[in-house]
Amino acid sequence: MARHRTALLVCAAVIATVTAGCDSGGAETGAGQPDVATLQTATAAPPSRSTPPTAEAPRFRLDDTDADRAAKRKPYDDCLKEHGLDVIAIRQKRKPPLSDAAREAANKACEPLNPLPPWEEDPTNPKARDFTYAVVRCLKAKGVDVELSPDGSSYGYRGSPDDPGDVEKDMSLAQACRREVAKTNY
Repeated sequence: MARHRTALLVCAAVIATVTAGCDSGGAETGAGQPDVATLQTATAAPPSRSTPPTAEAPRFRLDDTDADRAAKRKPYDDCLKEHGLDVIAIRQKRKPPLSDAAREAANKACEPLNPLPPWEEDPTNPKARDFTYAVVRCLKAKGVDVELSPDGSSYGYRGSPDDPGDVEKDMSLAQACRREVAKTNY
Protein backbone atom coordinates (compact mmCIF):
# COMPACT_ATOMS: atom_id res chain seq x y z
CA MET A 1 0.00 0.00 0.00
CA ALA A 2 2.84 2.39 0.89
CA ARG A 3 4.60 1.61 -2.38
CA HIS A 4 1.37 2.35 -4.27
CA ARG A 5 0.94 5.67 -2.42
CA THR A 6 4.59 6.64 -3.13
CA ALA A 7 4.11 5.89 -6.82
CA LEU A 8 1.00 8.08 -6.89
CA LEU A 9 2.85 10.95 -5.23
CA VAL A 10 5.73 10.65 -7.71
CA CYS A 11 3.25 10.68 -10.63
CA ALA A 12 1.49 13.72 -9.18
CA ALA A 13 4.82 15.55 -8.80
CA VAL A 14 5.83 14.73 -12.40
CA ILE A 15 2.46 15.91 -13.72
CA ALA A 16 2.71 19.12 -11.69
CA THR A 17 6.22 19.77 -13.02
CA VAL A 18 5.32 19.06 -16.64
CA THR A 19 2.11 21.07 -16.58
CA ALA A 20 3.82 23.99 -14.88
CA GLY A 21 5.70 24.48 -18.14
CA CYS A 22 2.33 24.77 -19.92
CA ASP A 23 1.23 27.70 -17.76
CA SER A 24 1.08 31.04 -19.51
CA GLY A 25 3.49 32.42 -16.94
CA GLY A 26 1.22 35.35 -16.20
CA ALA A 27 1.02 36.59 -19.80
CA GLU A 28 -2.25 38.31 -20.48
CA THR A 29 -4.38 37.54 -23.43
CA GLY A 30 -5.09 40.57 -25.41
CA ALA A 31 -3.96 42.40 -28.50
CA GLY A 32 -2.35 39.98 -30.88
CA GLN A 33 -2.53 36.93 -28.57
CA PRO A 34 -5.16 34.24 -29.06
CA ASP A 35 -6.98 32.83 -26.02
CA VAL A 36 -5.15 29.64 -25.10
CA ALA A 37 -6.24 27.19 -22.42
CA THR A 38 -3.65 26.60 -19.73
CA LEU A 39 -3.44 24.01 -17.05
CA GLN A 40 -3.41 25.41 -13.55
CA THR A 41 -2.20 22.78 -11.09
CA ALA A 42 -2.08 22.82 -7.38
CA THR A 43 0.62 21.02 -5.47
CA ALA A 44 -0.37 17.48 -4.66
CA ALA A 45 -1.46 17.23 -1.06
CA PRO A 46 0.30 14.62 1.02
CA PRO A 47 -1.88 11.79 2.22
CA SER A 48 -3.72 12.53 5.43
CA ARG A 49 -2.04 11.01 8.48
CA SER A 50 -5.25 11.26 10.51
CA THR A 51 -6.77 8.23 8.82
CA PRO A 52 -4.83 4.98 8.96
CA PRO A 53 -4.26 3.12 5.72
CA THR A 54 -6.91 0.49 5.13
CA ALA A 55 -5.73 -3.05 5.46
CA GLU A 56 -6.47 -5.06 2.37
CA ALA A 57 -6.92 -8.76 2.84
CA PRO A 58 -4.73 -10.87 0.60
CA ARG A 59 -6.43 -13.29 -1.77
CA PHE A 60 -5.46 -16.91 -2.01
CA ARG A 61 -4.78 -18.21 -5.51
CA LEU A 62 -5.39 -21.69 -6.86
CA ASP A 63 -1.70 -22.03 -7.66
CA ASP A 64 -0.49 -20.97 -4.19
CA THR A 65 1.97 -23.30 -2.53
CA ASP A 66 1.61 -24.19 1.13
CA ALA A 67 4.32 -21.59 1.85
CA ASP A 68 2.39 -18.94 -0.12
CA ARG A 69 -0.78 -19.69 1.84
CA ALA A 70 1.08 -19.59 5.16
CA ALA A 71 2.66 -16.23 4.28
CA LYS A 72 -0.73 -14.77 3.33
CA ARG A 73 -2.28 -16.08 6.57
CA LYS A 74 0.52 -14.91 8.86
CA PRO A 75 -0.69 -11.30 9.41
CA TYR A 76 -4.17 -12.61 10.27
CA ASP A 77 -2.83 -15.26 12.64
CA ASP A 78 -0.48 -12.72 14.27
CA CYS A 79 -3.39 -10.31 14.74
CA LEU A 80 -5.48 -12.99 16.43
CA LYS A 81 -2.59 -13.79 18.79
CA GLU A 82 -2.17 -10.09 19.61
CA HIS A 83 -5.84 -10.07 20.56
CA GLY A 84 -5.43 -13.12 22.81
CA LEU A 85 -6.76 -15.73 20.40
CA ASP A 86 -3.90 -18.20 20.00
CA VAL A 87 -5.80 -21.17 18.59
CA ILE A 88 -2.86 -23.58 18.72
CA ALA A 89 -2.04 -22.73 22.34
CA ILE A 90 -5.72 -23.13 23.27
CA ARG A 91 -5.95 -26.52 21.50
CA GLN A 92 -2.80 -27.68 23.26
CA LYS A 93 -4.31 -26.44 26.54
CA ARG A 94 -1.39 -24.08 27.14
CA LYS A 95 -3.91 -21.23 27.29
CA PRO A 96 -7.49 -21.19 28.50
CA PRO A 97 -10.21 -20.65 25.90
CA LEU A 98 -11.43 -17.10 25.43
CA SER A 99 -14.93 -16.03 26.29
CA ASP A 100 -17.35 -15.76 23.39
CA ALA A 101 -17.21 -11.95 23.60
CA ALA A 102 -13.38 -11.86 23.58
CA ARG A 103 -13.21 -14.35 20.69
CA GLU A 104 -15.78 -12.32 18.74
CA ALA A 105 -13.86 -9.09 19.39
CA ALA A 106 -10.59 -10.67 18.19
CA ASN A 107 -12.25 -12.01 15.05
CA LYS A 108 -13.84 -8.64 14.32
CA ALA A 109 -10.56 -6.75 14.80
CA CYS A 110 -8.60 -9.12 12.57
CA GLU A 111 -11.19 -9.89 9.87
CA PRO A 112 -9.76 -7.31 7.41
CA LEU A 113 -6.54 -9.39 7.36
CA ASN A 114 -8.25 -12.75 6.85
CA PRO A 115 -7.24 -13.96 3.38
CA LEU A 116 -10.00 -14.14 0.81
CA PRO A 117 -10.64 -17.38 -1.08
CA PRO A 118 -9.40 -17.76 -4.63
CA TRP A 119 -11.60 -15.69 -6.93
CA GLU A 120 -12.86 -18.81 -8.67
CA GLU A 121 -14.31 -20.01 -5.35
CA ASP A 122 -15.32 -16.68 -3.85
CA PRO A 123 -19.07 -16.56 -3.07
CA THR A 124 -19.13 -12.97 -4.38
CA ASN A 125 -18.01 -14.23 -7.81
CA PRO A 126 -21.12 -14.81 -9.95
CA LYS A 127 -19.34 -17.72 -11.67
CA ALA A 128 -18.23 -19.48 -8.47
CA ARG A 129 -21.00 -22.10 -8.54
CA ASP A 130 -20.33 -22.84 -12.19
CA PHE A 131 -16.69 -23.33 -11.25
CA THR A 132 -17.66 -25.73 -8.44
CA TYR A 133 -19.94 -27.73 -10.78
CA ALA A 134 -17.12 -28.01 -13.31
CA VAL A 135 -14.66 -29.19 -10.62
CA VAL A 136 -17.15 -31.85 -9.47
CA ARG A 137 -17.59 -33.04 -13.07
CA CYS A 138 -13.81 -33.25 -13.44
CA LEU A 139 -13.44 -35.20 -10.20
CA LYS A 140 -16.17 -37.64 -11.15
CA ALA A 141 -14.50 -38.14 -14.54
CA LYS A 142 -11.32 -39.11 -12.64
CA GLY A 143 -13.26 -41.65 -10.57
CA VAL A 144 -13.50 -39.67 -7.33
CA ASP A 145 -16.64 -40.34 -5.29
CA VAL A 146 -17.70 -36.75 -4.70
CA GLU A 147 -20.99 -35.07 -3.87
CA LEU A 148 -22.10 -31.50 -4.50
CA SER A 149 -23.50 -29.63 -1.49
CA PRO A 150 -27.25 -28.86 -1.59
CA ASP A 151 -26.61 -25.16 -2.28
CA GLY A 152 -24.02 -25.92 -4.98
CA SER A 153 -21.29 -23.84 -3.36
CA SER A 154 -18.99 -26.69 -2.32
CA TYR A 155 -18.45 -30.43 -2.52
CA GLY A 156 -17.49 -33.28 -0.25
CA TYR A 157 -15.96 -36.72 -0.63
CA ARG A 158 -18.10 -39.78 -0.03
CA GLY A 159 -15.17 -42.16 0.26
CA SER A 160 -13.88 -43.73 3.45
CA PRO A 161 -12.19 -41.27 5.81
CA ASP A 162 -10.37 -44.26 7.33
CA ASP A 163 -7.98 -44.54 4.40
CA PRO A 164 -5.58 -41.57 4.42
CA GLY A 165 -4.16 -42.70 1.06
CA ASP A 166 -7.54 -42.27 -0.61
CA VAL A 167 -8.14 -38.89 1.02
CA GLU A 168 -4.71 -37.62 -0.02
CA LYS A 169 -5.22 -38.92 -3.57
CA ASP A 170 -8.69 -37.30 -3.78
CA MET A 171 -7.36 -33.98 -2.52
CA SER A 172 -4.50 -34.10 -5.00
CA LEU A 173 -6.97 -34.78 -7.82
CA ALA A 174 -9.18 -31.96 -6.55
CA GLN A 175 -6.25 -29.54 -6.73
CA ALA A 176 -5.50 -30.71 -10.26
CA CYS A 177 -9.16 -30.34 -11.28
CA ARG A 178 -9.42 -26.87 -9.75
CA ARG A 179 -6.38 -25.73 -11.74
CA GLU A 180 -7.58 -27.47 -14.90
CA VAL A 181 -11.05 -25.89 -14.70
CA ALA A 182 -9.59 -22.47 -13.87
CA LYS A 183 -7.67 -22.51 -17.15
CA THR A 184 -10.95 -22.51 -19.06
CA ASN A 185 -13.34 -19.56 -18.62
CA TYR A 186 -13.00 -18.88 -14.94
